[in-house]
Amino acid sequence: MGAYSNLAWQLLVQFLIVLFLIVSVSGLAVGVGLITSTPRIVGTFHMLNRWVSTRHVLRPVEVPVDTERVTHRHHRWLAAGFVLGGLIAIFGLFAGLDATAVSAAFATKRFAPVVAIGVESAKWVLIAGSALGVLVGAMLLFYPNAESTLERFANKWVSSRRVTRSWDDMHMNLDALVEAHPRPAGWIIACTSAAAVICAVVMLARYY
Repeated sequence: MGAYSNLAWQLLVQFLIVLFLIVSVSGLAVGVGLITSTPRIVGTFHMLNRWVSTRHVLRPVEVPVDTERVTHRHHRWLAAGFVLGGLIAIFGLFAGLDATAVSAAFATKRFAPVVAIGVESAKWVLIAGSALGVLVGAMLLFYPNAESTLERFANKWVSSRRVTRSWDDMHMNLDALVEAHPRPAGWIIACTSAAAVICAVVMLARYY
């Protein structure tokens, strides 16, 4: 398993280097295009700059769905599911999840302690969430009227569309700056991209 994890890590690093090389070559092509053929590259920018709004796509997700009638009608079954599922999860996490074994299987010896800490932290977070589910289920079983009080406190609709409304605004300041000074921008992009290409080629050469 350790050899498999090392191979997967090497493949991931090589993929990221190749991706970095592709992006660098694309930047080099854009920079050379701005220097030699400015109108064509600027026209390509205008064609590619299309505004896609996620607010319209995610609008159905923001519509509140009323499930209170179903939960009130079958609150005992719901409570039993919370209690049983929480107890099974707690027992499984305590008995079946060994952070040291997981870190040894999926990480090298150097990174095993860090992975073990992350797995152990996630384990206790899941245990705490399962214990909270057991507590809520027990409350619904023995104090059914407390469900209405809990719902009045917890049922608050938070719209992400209102929070992220300004994220859909297009910011074209950099495009306007490049269009106003295409050749200096082209030289800057070409030089930095060429340096990135050389760096990517050198890093990639170490694996072959």
